[in-house]
Amino acid sequence: MGQGADLPARYLSALVTHRAELGLVIGALVAAVVLWRSGARPAHPAAGSPPADRLAPGRTGDAAGGSGGEPRARRVLRIGFGLLWVVDGILQAQPSMPRQFVPMVVEPSLSGQPAWLTNFDRVAVNLWTSHSVSTDAFTVFFQVAIGLAIILGGDGLLARVGLSASIAWGLVVWVAGEAFGGVLAPGATWLTGSPGAVLFYIAAAVVLLAVPSQRWSDRGFAVWSTRGMGALWLVLAGLQALPSEGFWRPGSLGQVLTNAASNPQPSVLARPMAALAGPVARHPAPFNAALVAAMAVLGVGLLSGRAARAWLGASAVWLLATWWLGMDFGVLGGVGSDPNSALAVGLFVGAAWVARDAVRAGEQTASADPAGPVRSAPTVGPSGRSAPGGPGRQPAWWRPALALWLGTAALVTTVWTAVPVLGALPVAAATPTAVTPALVDSGGLASVPGSPAAPDFHLVDQLGRVRSLSSWRGKVVILSFLDPVCYSTCPVVAQELSEVATLLDAHRSQLEFVSIDANPDFRSPAVLRSFDAEHGIASLDDWEFLTGSPAQLAAVWNAYGAVTETPQVGMVAHSLLLYIIGPTGREMEITQATGSPGPGLEASYAQLFADAAGRLLPRA
Repeated sequence: MGQGADLPARYLSALVTHRAELGLVIGALVAAVVLWRSGARPAHPAAGSPPADRLAPGRTGDAAGGSGGEPRARRVLRIGFGLLWVVDGILQAQPSMPRQFVPMVVEPSLSGQPAWLTNFDRVAVNLWTSHSVSTDAFTVFFQVAIGLAIILGGDGLLARVGLSASIAWGLVVWVAGEAFGGVLAPGATWLTGSPGAVLFYIAAAVVLLAVPSQRWSDRGFAVWSTRGMGALWLVLAGLQALPSEGFWRPGSLGQVLTNAASNPQPSVLARPMAALAGPVARHPAPFNAALVAAMAVLGVGLLSGRAARAWLGASAVWLLATWWLGMDFGVLGGVGSDPNSALAVGLFVGAAWVARDAVRAGEQTASADPAGPVRSAPTVGPSGRSAPGGPGRQPAWWRPALALWLGTAALVTTVWTAVPVLGALPVAAATPTAVTPALVDSGGLASVPGSPAAPDFHLVDQLGRVRSLSSWRGKVVILSFLDPVCYSTCPVVAQELSEVATLLDAHRSQLEFVSIDANPDFRSPAVLRSFDAEHGIASLDDWEFLTGSPAQLAAVWNAYGAVTETPQVGMVAHSLLLYIIGPTGREMEITQATGSPGPGLEASYAQLFADAAGRLLPRA
């Protein structure tokens, strides 16, 4: 790094990692399709099972009408949420995710949250920003593995492991990624997905683990699932009605629609949201009352137990409308990490519908068959033995092949991504909260691969003296590139470096701050002194602002990978690269300092630079 690149070093491997992510996802999907298609043949009847003419029409040995012995309601929920985990993994493999996931997804969710939650989630933010590629790759691999285990495991051990992992990982994502779905901060609403999509992933895993397969086909489960949906709508209606959420006041509710419409998407999808945003912002009370009433009516209707199928159908329509107009389908805009809550809740609606349909079909069959209820045929494997959850439909080789594939993927994931991520946890936990904003803004400092010797140079400082990098051997050098006539970003970086000097005041004899002139047209020592005086850094004894001829400066820029462009009008565009060079004269760490203004962010950058330099300071 530093020989012609303009990004932190860890992003050099991003392309390779991204291709590996896509390869894993594609391989997983191919494996799933092959296994699924290879198991399409019907199971062999087992001894003692009822003959085909004793089975009800349309039923294959399953009291709930499912195939392979698994009730259809359970199958809908299991496969549906397994597919959601796979989709989430694919979305996490988007090229923009390593760089944009924290500032575009995590940071907005922390806005307005209690201090204890933001401080807790800073550990996850620090971990992601310091190892963004590895952490993103780990997330991709793990979520795809969870989804495949749930989909292909049926009712066996593999699925139970996947469901257990779904609960554990879901809790991590709900707390660290979704900040409890935003329910602890003002502005929580179903329109944006509160209380968080992953909470429904967790709920589905709990239900699939806790409810035995044979219970999914009885009336009790059908009633329980329908009333559970009713209770959910009432809770969401109450959340929407809370005055503390701010939706009765002008602006908040309209802003939800405006934000959704502003995401990159086809105009046909954005136009209705944009058209509604204005009236909703100006007259929030009637619109919010309508939202509350809609969810309350759905809740009461489902809890009443009457016309349950009609109320479930109405819930599906409401889910589709809010998924579009409020959640913007969850994946538009380039940084969506899941399809949001509406699709997840829709799977519960679908499971409740199928459960009621199965009970209804069973009652009709029982009334039409005076011989009594139909016995269900057990699921059998290729050997003729019963096997719960439907693996009897699969050929004999599928379980070892699947176990080998998942084991290999898990091993690669552990070595490639989990080891660096878990190894970085102590550092992420110890990183001061004050540093986190700078980590999010810049991506943080990155280690320079191989720690090469920093290219030497001979330039003139602001006092006209010839200086060389080798003359500061034995000190930690903070090397930057600044334009002495810049009035936007460069003064910000200068103030950050001045604050670093204050933070490391006890070690000033071991430090040197060196800045290279980044403007080929303004190169005189007098211009450099003017910059120093204007920004209050002239009094720093260890501050060196260096210049030279255009050829000399260009040679230094090229050696350190700094880019400088001189437009016909306006300021020079140049890199804000910052190097930390160790006492032995080797490049140790690098970042692209953005120079964004703001006292809090400037202080965060100063702390980031001071911590990095402090780790290299010689100790007596």
